[in-house]
Amino acid sequence: MKELWFLVAVLLMLGVLAGFSNLTSPTSSFAANLPPQWDFPTTEFTIPGRLHVNLLDVFFDPDGDILSFSVSPGEGISAGIYNDALVVYAEHDGELTIIASDGKAVVSQKIKVYVE
Repeated sequence: MKELWFLVAVLLMLGVLAGFSNLTSPTSSFAANLPPQWDFPTTEFTIPGRLHVNLLDVFFDPDGDILSFSVSPGEGISAGIYNDALVVYAEHDGELTIIASDGKAVVSQKIKVYVE
């Protein structure tokens, strides 16, 4: 008789555990988006009048999302984004702001440009 109760108890525990194995954790269904991040050792560049930087080398997205970029140049600086590359022409020292987006979050990074 003891063996029968033991068998029933084991089968009951296995059934309960099998039911729990189909559940997902609450965190797996609500993954938070992490914003893009600047990942370069400096935000200051000394240039001979022109700067060319591949933005995929200086920004990354922790979630692996595809990034898009825009730029807001300061006075005396011409800048644009061409195929994920930042191109800057500067007549004198100044600042510009790079905006990176992963489609869910937007971050900006100010950089300083010094002309040689």
